Amino acid sequence: YGDFSYQLSGNGKPTIILETGAGDDMTEWESSISHFEQYSQVFAYNRAGFKGSYSQNKQRNAKTIVIELRELLKEVNIPPPYILVGHSLGGLYMRVYANTFPDEVSAVIQIDSTHPEFIKNCKSSDGSFIENPTGIPWWALLVLPNAIFGESKELCRSLDTASNNQYFPKVPLVVLTSNKVPNGIEKTSEKWAEMQSQQESLATLSPISKHIICNSCVHYVHQDKPELLTEALEWIFDKI
Repeated sequence: YGDFSYQLSGNGKPTIILETGAGDDMTEWESSISHFEQYSQVFAYNRAGFKGSYSQNKQRNAKTIVIELRELLKEVNIPPPYILVGHSLGGLYMRVYANTFPDEVSAVIQIDSTHPEFIKNCKSSDGSFIENPTGIPWWALLVLPNAIFGESKELCRSLDTASNNQYFPKVPLVVLTSNKVPNGIEKTSEKWAEMQSQQESLATLSPISKHIICNSCVHYVHQDKPELLTEALEWIFDKI
């Protein structure tokens, strides 16, 4: 079905699986991966469309991406269970993995994860999916990874898949949330309040959960304050 670039480091079980956000390859974890390696074996990879990875599957939605990841883990002989870690859109993909294969999951860490209600009204009146506009100019597509266009185009379908699956396993769940207002958004705005409320709701997916809010972090919480990963992992390994 394709070929994927990946790296495996550290020792121990269960293996920690790292899933990047939209537009990022596995170099996203370079500054924080040592915090994961202190606890267990770590698997990072590039989704299809990023450097060194491609797939014969044309659809780039959450369901396809989860199936490809699962097959890759089998191929490189990394058996479950896993600790699933996802940042931003990668957090949504890891939610879908946990919903789809709950018996393969030991714990989950969501880092400023995309919420299924991130974009509302993803369907037209006849029930068909509205193609999500990427907002990416044609010239940028010449230099950006192919995955950005494909995953953005099918974002609505991915959000729908995450919202329709209500089978999240009863495993330790840590939600890491940024609380530093990014440029262009007012902290008092309705949009900001909704975003924070969505993060709070992510922590209700499991009855065994911990919500860590970083007031000095923006979207890349694991890069701004990687020591929070240590806090999250200590809590998780005390529970599993």
